[in-house]
Amino acid sequence: MTTAIRLDSVLSLWARAPQLHWASRNRRRHWARDVVRTLLLGMSDLGTVVSVRALIQVLLSALIPPGTLGGWQFAVACLLALTITGAYGRRGRGRDPGRIIGAVAVAALMMLYPQLWERSADAVAMRLATVIAGFTPALLLSRTLTEKLISRVVPSLGPSRVVLVSGGVSDWIDSALLGSGADAPFHIVATVATNRGSPRRALRELPRVIDDTGADSILIAGPLADRDFAFVADTALASGCRLLAAPRTARVAGVDPRAVWEQGASLVQLTAPTLHAWHLAAKRVLDVCLSALALVLLSPVFAILAVLVKLESRGPPIFGHWRLGAGGRMFRCYKFRSMRQHAEQVLQIDPHLYQLYVDNNYKLPPHLDPRLTGIGSLLRKYSLDELPQLFNVLLGDMSLVGPRPIVADELDHYGGTAALLLSRKPGLTSNWAINGRSDVSYPQRADLELAYLRQWSLRNDVRIMLRTVQAVALKRGAY
Repeated sequence: MTTAIRLDSVLSLWARAPQLHWASRNRRRHWARDVVRTLLLGMSDLGTVVSVRALIQVLLSALIPPGTLGGWQFAVACLLALTITGAYGRRGRGRDPGRIIGAVAVAALMMLYPQLWERSADAVAMRLATVIAGFTPALLLSRTLTEKLISRVVPSLGPSRVVLVSGGVSDWIDSALLGSGADAPFHIVATVATNRGSPRRALRELPRVIDDTGADSILIAGPLADRDFAFVADTALASGCRLLAAPRTARVAGVDPRAVWEQGASLVQLTAPTLHAWHLAAKRVLDVCLSALALVLLSPVFAILAVLVKLESRGPPIFGHWRLGAGGRMFRCYKFRSMRQHAEQVLQIDPHLYQLYVDNNYKLPPHLDPRLTGIGSLLRKYSLDELPQLFNVLLGDMSLVGPRPIVADELDHYGGTAALLLSRKPGLTSNWAINGRSDVSYPQRADLELAYLRQWSLRNDVRIMLRTVQAVALKRGAY
């Protein structure tokens, strides 16, 4: 009987999980393009650096004696400096002369720094100038040719694939941006017309259009109501797309207007993908390292708590509750058991208790919760019941910081922003957890979680982790 109820519960959650795979699928396309394009450009840079270095040693050996630039070290230094200066970023940025000059200068200084103590400053300055003058034009030329070749041979890595959200006001966009061919900055792959019938009905098709076309940018041409504009912005964030539009005065959370130039034309970039491939890699490395370290250090605590839970009531000390993860995928969210066995049945057979559970932000006050054990109440008070979620972080189901994992019923509170909520892994701690937690109910909770997603940064993750320690110590909102 228990197995049947649990299976029905899981199937019910699966049935209610939204079909949001389009968002994660589109983000994977962007990341794959970024990785492939970066690898091709990196191989081109490596070949150019090696060739020019050999040429300089043959033709300018008097100025740059053999061994001055090391061997493979200079090539590695160049690739590292190009990465640091952002030369492997968005298409067109890699041909910025300032970035290339800066990268070559940094790489050359890495090699020439020891000579500052052995030779005169004039001699070192001459060698630095020679390296910059020799490598910069070569890298600019090779990068231009490589990007053109990539665009022609692999069209998907060429111009930005753009979905045009148009109100029929074509004079908002410079005609040079909408050219054709590999050299055009934009390739319009689809248009969502908002001037025919209901704009909101037309915009509902935007996620499907993005999924079908694999677009990496959304370009708004014409006015939109603030609510419709916010929907487009959230869709762009969820799918990893850039959002470009003409200047507007409305203030929408998560929108950070910045002027950008495309082929000499001015646009305002409202959002950019908050998580690139390297951001995800850095976040994952941080998750794995910190969760593994915490599990090792806290292993005695785990053992003590497991024994205490087991001694008070029958059942396993750790249980997994089905929650929604990234892309709407279900996973078992681990916790120390703070309730008696068959707690879900107790909740389901009492409609009044279940309604109170829903009304109280999907929790029950401790003094009204018949499912709670004595040790369980203590675990919740100090948030110790959440510690096993470190295993979820290590396994990749969760992150250290992100929106707190929810059950399917809670999706109703997010409405059209559900795609944005489930575009990231849920977190062990969150913006909501440090701002009141159980004392803050919907819709304020949804606003806090979405604000984190709209303004994500590694620095913000670190800030939330530090504030979590303070919130747990003061027992804010924990019950």
